Amino acid sequence: EHSAMGLYILVFVIGSLILGSITMMFTKGTKVPYTVALLLIGLALGGIERTGFFEHNMSIISHALILVSDIDPHLILFIFLPTLIFESAYALEVHLFRRIFSQIALLAIPGLIISTIATAALVKVFFPWNWEWELALLFGALISATDPVAVVALLKEVSSRKRLETLIEGESLLNDGTAIVLFTLFLTMYLSTSSSDFSLVSVVGEFSFVVLFGLVIGVILGYAAIQLISKVFNNPLVEITLSVGVAYLVFFVAEHTFHVSGVVALVSLALMFATVGRTKVSPEVAGFLHHFWEMMAHFANTFIFLIVGILIATRVKLDIGEYWIALIILYIGITIIRGGSVAILTPILNRIGIGFTKEKGIVLVWGGLRGAVSLALALTIAQNDSIPKEIGDQILFLTAGIVVLTILINGLTMEKLLAFLNLDTLPPAKEVTVQKAKANVYQNLSEYLPKIKQNEFLQNVNWEDIDEIKELDTISDINIDKQLKDVSTEDLDIAYRRRLLESERKFYWSEFSKGNLSAEATNNLAAAIEEALDEYPTITPRPHIEKLWHIPSYLHTTKDLPIISSLMLQFSFSRLALGYEVARGFMNAQDEVLNHIDSLGASKEKVEAVKKDILKNIQLTYNYMENLNTIFPEIVCSIQTRTANRLLLNKERSVIEQLLKNGVLDKPEASRMIEDVENRMFALTKYPIAIKPPELNSLVFQSSLINKLKKETVEKLSNVAQHQIYDKNDIIATYADNKSSLMIVARGSVEIIDQQTNQVHNIVGQGAVLGISSIIKGFVENTLKASTPVEILMISKKDIDKISKEDVQLMKLLRSENLKEN
Repeated sequence: EHSAMGLYILVFVIGSLILGSITMMFTKGTKVPYTVALLLIGLALGGIERTGFFEHNMSIISHALILVSDIDPHLILFIFLPTLIFESAYALEVHLFRRIFSQIALLAIPGLIISTIATAALVKVFFPWNWEWELALLFGALISATDPVAVVALLKEVSSRKRLETLIEGESLLNDGTAIVLFTLFLTMYLSTSSSDFSLVSVVGEFSFVVLFGLVIGVILGYAAIQLISKVFNNPLVEITLSVGVAYLVFFVAEHTFHVSGVVALVSLALMFATVGRTKVSPEVAGFLHHFWEMMAHFANTFIFLIVGILIATRVKLDIGEYWIALIILYIGITIIRGGSVAILTPILNRIGIGFTKEKGIVLVWGGLRGAVSLALALTIAQNDSIPKEIGDQILFLTAGIVVLTILINGLTMEKLLAFLNLDTLPPAKEVTVQKAKANVYQNLSEYLPKIKQNEFLQNVNWEDIDEIKELDTISDINIDKQLKDVSTEDLDIAYRRRLLESERKFYWSEFSKGNLSAEATNNLAAAIEEALDEYPTITPRPHIEKLWHIPSYLHTTKDLPIISSLMLQFSFSRLALGYEVARGFMNAQDEVLNHIDSLGASKEKVEAVKKDILKNIQLTYNYMENLNTIFPEIVCSIQTRTANRLLLNKERSVIEQLLKNGVLDKPEASRMIEDVENRMFALTKYPIAIKPPELNSLVFQSSLINKLKKETVEKLSNVAQHQIYDKNDIIATYADNKSSLMIVARGSVEIIDQQTNQVHNIVGQGAVLGISSIIKGFVENTLKASTPVEILMISKKDIDKISKEDVQLMKLLRSENLKEN
């Protein structure tokens, strides 16, 4: 019996995959969404099974369908939900999700609670079955969970409106979690024998606990998985397997072990992979990982919509008239309730996130399809022995009916609604940039055409029959000029700048994949792009990048702490190294963006304005890099050495791969050679950049004043000197400051500002000795300000006094120098 059951499962899996492939082939190019078509096929299969046709003619198919119709609803949640939730959250535009999270959370939590209560009231008023409030709320929670997979797929296909897609998909992800949590709470209340258990405070407390603890589980296990993945390099089998394993583990641990929200845990896990984990997963594996999860989600959707269709057609009672009346009332009711919920929240939605329009609201309302989560929860009711069978049948019928009606009616009419709302095309300004890019493509083709016409093997071609050549005549700047008249100048400028910034972001991730940028530099540059994309797209300035070019002021407060000061010094050098690497990446990206500004620009004025901004970025970055190169050459040397090393390793690997492709090397030999190269690549990325600052001795000896002392005294000063690094414009010391330290300028330059006139009195550079007055008089006589990044060697008064006892010439020299200055 068990072996037969396994065979039936295998028949269903094979049949589903083949049916899915055929369905996708025939629905491509039609207006029927893939998931809607699968649901219809599932309904048809279940309907045929119900007539007894398969039982008499194809018993193996009949047994497979019966097995599917008896599936445990928990299996639907535990097998399919982790894949669908993780893939959906992992594929989100994280920056957009972060920006509109307030709107998503408002719709997914208060919005779903409003829908749950309103649906429960609808059930109590209009249904003839006199359900208790706990049961009505339970049903309200399960029927309010949205599953807009068909709507999101349609939006991606027809208009590529990222903000609307993210809003709809983000709400669906979180409201699944909210619905499951509320469902569990109300189910517990309904099955409880004591009516005194209900307490609003306890419900809110329980809800908060299961959501927040689910978040914690996702973050902890996500962090552990990402750390494990970071230990391997370019090993897709390990990295992808770990991502799958941890996704299912997170859901299981949250739902089964701790009884908290598995959906919230999965969403937090996927967002960790999409942010922190993006630079931990090997660059060569990242694309493969994304495609793998897309395929997993495709399989899950294929199985789940077929299963839903079969379940409904084989298990739902269809011969009770009052069920049908209740279903019609419910369908109209939940549509009105969804509209009312969105309408109630619209005043708040307008003021948070990225704004809200009437068109978005209409799509949200009509796009509130119900799917597998609602049906799986309804099945748990139908199979619960503690709940009367009649109630289970009622809930299963209504839920199945709503799933079918929303998918068929709302799903199939969504394209017409998008067209009516003018959301079925790209925004006009974005469309202009696409047309400009298309014109650029055909311009390149026009230039290429004469070359291939001269090819001796293409002399008998009938060029007039080639469609691409006909297309060349239809694409021209004249068409674009016509489109420009219908679009506001501001919208065009925003779309143009946004495209350029997106192109810049793509460049950073491309450089990271080649090993030319470190993970930390890439993350910071990507964060700068996200900041620039907020509100009006900003080409310049870039505050996030410029902030990295400055050493945090708190580091200067640690100079007197012996152990911490040495750590902070190393951190200062690391910060300078990061700043230089970010600057180099930013400079290269600006050069890359310059290649696109003419091809995407809507007008010469806009192109010139953007070019001016980019050149400003380049000039500012160049100045910073030159300063750092002059003052801290060892930092630049270390970074450039590392980059050259990675470029050589990239070349070595590509040569080996080419030899393998050409048959010069066999696969085992090539694999060993590639593994050796990748081990060296991994070692290069694993360890921080090694920076060797000059010896303190050599820095102290650069001062002509100090060199007047005995060599032994200079060496003693070198042994007690403390490094301190300051950024340009940092205040090193202020007038009357009791900073009792001798300061030797090791590198960079310092402005001496007269305390009476507040003007720059002098600028001193390498070897200058400052702060002598603080040793002699106990206070600083002038304000000292870094005019470039500067490294100062600090020698405390206590150490000066101690060394002076051994060499009285030191204090005499300092007193003499102080008199000269006065």
